[in-house]
Amino acid sequence: MTTNTPSQPPTDTARPASAPRALLLATLLTSALIALLGAAWAMAPDAELPGGPPDRTPLELLLGPTGAVATLAAVSLLGACAALTVLARRLSRPVLLIVAAAQVLVAGVGMGSMSTLSTAGYLLALAMPAVVGLLVVQVIRRYPALRVPVAGIGVIALAAGALFLGEALLDLAGYLLPAFVAEIPMISTTLLLVAGGALWAALAAATLRSDGSAAHLAARVTRHRVPLTLVAAACPLPYALIRLSWLTPWPLLAPDGFELSTRLWGLALSSGSWLAVVLTLGLILPWGERFPRWMPVVAGREVPIAAAAVPGGAVAALFTFAAVPMLVGAEAMTAADRLLFAVTFPCWLWGPALALAVWGYIGHRRDQGRRGSAPEVAGARRA
Repeated sequence: MTTNTPSQPPTDTARPASAPRALLLATLLTSALIALLGAAWAMAPDAELPGGPPDRTPLELLLGPTGAVATLAAVSLLGACAALTVLARRLSRPVLLIVAAAQVLVAGVGMGSMSTLSTAGYLLALAMPAVVGLLVVQVIRRYPALRVPVAGIGVIALAAGALFLGEALLDLAGYLLPAFVAEIPMISTTLLLVAGGALWAALAAATLRSDGSAAHLAARVTRHRVPLTLVAAACPLPYALIRLSWLTPWPLLAPDGFELSTRLWGLALSSGSWLAVVLTLGLILPWGERFPRWMPVVAGREVPIAAAAVPGGAVAALFTFAAVPMLVGAEAMTAADRLLFAVTFPCWLWGPALALAVWGYIGHRRDQGRRGSAPEVAGARRA
């Protein structure tokens, strides 16, 4: 005589994977685009397509140019299919995590190159004039007592720049703008590959969070978020100081016989690094939780978690993915030069530290939401 046993509820490993729909759709679209791009590179290796595959990537050094792009296309196609299956709630969590790891290793780390880091640096440096201009305008708008002195300093600075630096600035613009336009396809390719790896990493994190697998680790990261953020904020300082030295008679790591326009470009690169320091510190400072009152439109409002987590996570992914090719590129250097290179461009530390700092920021803000408390100064104790 047989007895019918009641069906058991699915275990965590058998339960279908789930994630925010917007994240899944963005991951699906990005993986599909990367798969199409990789297939085009593989089928027409000699065609000079706009935004061709990055040079000297770890995957290319391992598999050769054709093998690298073919692997990229196949793995990205697998990722697109996996994202579709998750949308249909028919993919288990362990399988999703395996697919996510493959995407991060291939599209992110495997296709990383020196252009990954240079893309970030140049975009940030080119944005600095707009950032400075916005700050000046907002100070004039929000602080009446400072309007006259700030406006006066701005006019004097513009006049002095036009008088003494006009030719150098025109030379710099005449070189940078055409070069930037020519590099737009490569920059777009680099950003697409970084986005692919970053989105799959976020999808894996969302999956782990949904079943509580990373709860203990998240609590530890949140508890130590202040020192982690300070480490991440310190990483750009060597580069910022070295580029700032180009304005002195003792420039460090500068090309021989460089002109005034190159010195100004060094200033722009340095200012971009200082901005990175300030923005990273915002993960533990009050204005990273509530917009300062001098900011337009959003002044005084609570900062959405995504407003800091998304750009911070993207930059962390970018630097993490650049770490391996940069270390590979330094293999021909002497030990002393390799050490200097690793300190000047510390992507091996900067990327992971920034990722942990962003993770700690997210945990801190969610803890605040659960407590229903207003944003506090980082590290301050309750009365």
